[in-house]
Amino acid sequence: MRILLINPKFPVYQRMPSVPLGLLSIASYLNANGHEAIIFERSEKGSLTQAVKNFKPDIIGISAMSFSSSMDAKKVTDELHARFNCPVVWGGQAASALPDLVMEKANPDYIIDGEGEITWKEFADTLENGGDISLVNGLIYKRDGKLVKTPVRPVADLKEFPDIDWTLINPETYFSTFFNCSKMLYLYASKGCPANCTFCSNRHFHQGKNRCRAPEQVMRDILYLTKNYGMDGVYFSDELWCPNRELRTQLCNRLIEENTGIVWGCQMRLGVLNEDDVKLMYKAGCRWILFGIESATKERIKSIKKSIDIDIAEETVRWCENAGITVQASFIIGFPGETKEEVRRTVEFAEKINASLTLINILIPLPNTEILAEAEASSVYKFPRTFKRIAEEIEGNGGENIPVNLSAVKSRDLKVLHFCYQWKAFSRRDSVNGDSFGIIKKMASDTFNRIFRHGLKGFVFGSMVSIRQFCTVFYYSHFFRKTAREYGVKFK
Repeated sequence: MRILLINPKFPVYQRMPSVPLGLLSIASYLNANGHEAIIFERSEKGSLTQAVKNFKPDIIGISAMSFSSSMDAKKVTDELHARFNCPVVWGGQAASALPDLVMEKANPDYIIDGEGEITWKEFADTLENGGDISLVNGLIYKRDGKLVKTPVRPVADLKEFPDIDWTLINPETYFSTFFNCSKMLYLYASKGCPANCTFCSNRHFHQGKNRCRAPEQVMRDILYLTKNYGMDGVYFSDELWCPNRELRTQLCNRLIEENTGIVWGCQMRLGVLNEDDVKLMYKAGCRWILFGIESATKERIKSIKKSIDIDIAEETVRWCENAGITVQASFIIGFPGETKEEVRRTVEFAEKINASLTLINILIPLPNTEILAEAEASSVYKFPRTFKRIAEEIEGNGGENIPVNLSAVKSRDLKVLHFCYQWKAFSRRDSVNGDSFGIIKKMASDTFNRIFRHGLKGFVFGSMVSIRQFCTVFYYSHFFRKTAREYGVKFK
């Protein structure tokens, strides 16, 4: 069957598009299994209507990885239903997180629940052969006005998937600037995280399991993209990058052997790496790592089911930064019942470990998390029920507006701490190893990319949003320094 996969666009002022890894994997899998799939990028110039007329698809799929892009996905779905007699299928994390809302507001014909590769193939095979779609696991649709969900499909072994076919897109259109590189792409070496954090929604989509691609598969991606497009940086988008030490070591050794010259970074978990791992990763090109530490109190770490040893945080940060790897240490404040004293301990801990970049995030309850379930059960909070509100209040929330404060700390104080650390990251000259004012450079690069990609409209809206964000950060970080110091924030 002929399958057109669409990557919807984000609002021009929100962020630049990144490589549609999910669609690439699905299209590559379908093409390797007897179907013909192509990808249409909505952020690029070109007529979708003409693309549909030219390709004549039997099925149209739309990626709904977020509710910000789902606003465009809904618009596309309405247009397709009005113009063409072709089933429209949604998939991705947003569609899987709230399928009832997606069905109600956007009215796709089907939703792929969870990972899409195998479900897409079986769904296409079934339609092609006139089979019974109720026998396809991982599918959501309506029958007689009621929502039907077939059994959940277990996540797949990534090593069984074919190599990604990069000819399906133009990788150059997704280049971005990051630490020490100007042609960075998002790739992945593994999927999922085995942790059970009460604030994280990734467990629902990946079923709490981590699976790694074969190191040689990842290397073929990297070698192809460096040779053919000049890629010089990779941000591994894995929720937890290669926790399997054997596979991680194999990949690092292959990167060293090939000597591609790329730099890269990832997200890791305390306790996964030892000092030798860190040294090997640096030798292989690793230049930044983000650690989600979340809290300084062991009681809170236990209550949110983070299952890490915070006693090793300071040592781990030193290993990385002594090796030459920039560390981003991420914390969360505003947990249910969290007190001012607990927040102060977290801030003091963040100051103590003194990572190159410290992020203080304000808790936002997310779908399919224990924290949201408890908040809704106690009638403390009701999650938004429109795409626009979710996009603005949850996904696009820069910290200025807190949807709900579940802690015992003033909302203003949470904002002050959040924005103080944004300002510290922005103004810290040595925030990026070997790249002075790295954060400022990235912001400037993103602005110019927005100008060239979205033209005057993108520049105007992007500039307005950037100016507003800068003023908000400056206001909270400069006019409430007394409050910040009460929590242990240190200013030079």
